[in-house]
Amino acid sequence: MNRDDMLRASLRQLPVPDVSPDLLHRIVRSRVMGVRTSLHGRRWTVPWGRIAAAAFILAFLTGSWKLSLTFSRMGQSRVSRDRVKEFLRESGIWRPGREESEPRKTPLPQYALITTDDLDVSRLSEGIWRYTVETTTDDILTRRSGDIGVRLARTRFGDRPAWMVNTERQLAAQWDRFADTAYLDPRSLRPQQMVAYGNRGRTRLFQTFPADSGLESIVMTGPIQRSWHGGVLLPFPRNVLFVSDWSITRLVPVLPAIPFSRHWSGTLYQIAFISQAGIRSIAPVDLKVVGSDRVTVPAGTYDCWRVEIGSRFGDAERATLWISRDKGWLIQKQTRAGEFVVTTQLQRYDPGS
Repeated sequence: MNRDDMLRASLRQLPVPDVSPDLLHRIVRSRVMGVRTSLHGRRWTVPWGRIAAAAFILAFLTGSWKLSLTFSRMGQSRVSRDRVKEFLRESGIWRPGREESEPRKTPLPQYALITTDDLDVSRLSEGIWRYTVETTTDDILTRRSGDIGVRLARTRFGDRPAWMVNTERQLAAQWDRFADTAYLDPRSLRPQQMVAYGNRGRTRLFQTFPADSGLESIVMTGPIQRSWHGGVLLPFPRNVLFVSDWSITRLVPVLPAIPFSRHWSGTLYQIAFISQAGIRSIAPVDLKVVGSDRVTVPAGTYDCWRVEIGSRFGDAERATLWISRDKGWLIQKQTRAGEFVVTTQLQRYDPGS
């Protein structure tokens, strides 16, 4: 006889107490009343919640240990690094940085490209254009939300003649004034160099544009020091008009040279940050004359072409421009975004440099 059989035999020899008459009476009485009475005793239940929690913790610790072990071997194997990045990218728990993202593709132009042969640069003149920006909410509340100044002057860039464009922007929601200077080729009006400052002079943006490419350097100084450097090939011919910067305000100095007329349409290009992968750096700007109006602004009353403009940086921005028919100046710009209407109006023009 083994140990288990001996244990079972010993248990059978234990005395069993008799059922008390009171308990028997209660059982019979409950049966008569239709109620079932069970003997009280300790019932063992499975703690599924605790078991599930313990299993989750164990799986998490095991996965963390495996992941840390993989990271520790990343320096020894490029294959391991690539597998870890792929795993993290697919899992969604760690998105790759911008430097690992692929640049977004440049959209196609909607209209015929504006080239050097289309421009009439003789219409350009030196001067300063000053604009105010107002925001209207629900067509009721209007407040002044910024000021813009654009200066165009003849100068020299290197050993050649050039147009110099100085732009200042101050928005009421921002505590700093942003200023930049660009040098344009006198014949094609394509930018050759652009320098911008912001963040109280602690951020500097420098762009140059050789024949078929653009180079950029962004340097931040002060409490946080960072820098970015990059370049991009221009996806359009050398004779196509383009502007640097992300603001449509950059169009102000070149608008007089564009041959607006009834039913005219054309596309130029806009170049913003080119050292930040994952951001659309180059996008077409589509222009189309849809009518004519007589517009009154603080600077006076002008007969204008009404031009629809579409800029495809990020979400497409659509706006309406009113451009004077005789001078080519931007008189008014209006953009609608939900319940907001942003209106830019010419306050005054100061001739000369």
